Amino acid sequence: MKFQIFFIIVFISFSVTSQVLPGEPVGGYPKGTTAQITALTTVESIIAYSTDEKIFYYYDGTNWIKLFSDNTKVVVDNELFFENTNYYYISVRINTTSWMVSRFSKTDLNDETFSMGTGTQPTDLTTITGLTFS
Repeated sequence: MKFQIFFIIVFISFSVTSQVLPGEPVGGYPKGTTAQITALTTVESIIAYSTDEKIFYYYDGTNWIKLFSDNTKVVVDNELFFENTNYYYISVRINTTSWMVSRFSKTDLNDETFSMGTGTQPTDLTTITGLTFS
């Protein structure tokens, strides 16, 4: 009997699915077209990458909001994308004095590191690759 209960629990745990768009690692950002992303109703605070607009969206619990400056809401300003042979980089200004750069490995999107600072936001690949990431 114990074996049957264990088997049922294991089977159910493998059958559970989540709202991650096809082809995405669970630890990475979900991606898809803007239409695919905005059709999702998910939990608050999910970030997804729009492959057709080349921008990130944030789900506030009710709506998908572009993660850059627009006429309705500013969540992140000056969002810049860079890449080199090994990494993707996203540089964002968080507020008037602070910035953050996220670095994602091209071979493992679950390998994500950050660099944060104050002052001028890094806006070129040479400066970004010279940062210390942790």
